[in-house]
Amino acid sequence: MTKTWLRIISILEIVGGIFGIIILIWWFLVSPFNIYSLLIAPIPIAICIFSILAGYWLWIGNRFGRTASIIVQAIQLPKIFSSFVIFMFSFGFDVWVQFLILNNGLSNFGVEFRFLAFNQLFFNVENAPTGVGISITALIFLMMLINYRPEVFVEEVESPPQPPSFEQNHNE
Repeated sequence: MTKTWLRIISILEIVGGIFGIIILIWWFLVSPFNIYSLLIAPIPIAICIFSILAGYWLWIGNRFGRTASIIVQAIQLPKIFSSFVIFMFSFGFDVWVQFLILNNGLSNFGVEFRFLAFNQLFFNVENAPTGVGISITALIFLMMLINYRPEVFVEEVESPPQPPSFEQNHNE
């Protein structure tokens, strides 16, 4: 993987995390007060902060950057829709395919995309469609990051001198 691709992934994670936090703050300011939303809020906020850190660590070449970015892409990979849980996160730019079964019995197969940031984390949603999706962008970036092996520079250090042998010291 070239350094350019690492930079693109880094930028998308940083931008997605920043805009994710902005969108979450805006959503809390314009929505009616809900104690359950406040209880769940730390989860998407922590994921957005982690996305920012992963992008930054990947950009500077930190050892943990690749691993953190793999985690961020794995979070972005599944798109789950059901009345029990709705789980979707997108950072920077995301394209995914999805299959939904709507409540009226109709089905929908399609391609969706988001710019900057998008997340949904809801529990117990009445009349929610049922379906799954997979992020094509995250799948590609995940494969790139898994196959990427950062260069490790080992500084050559002169080995210390050998200690005198026991026999030499004993004969003297």
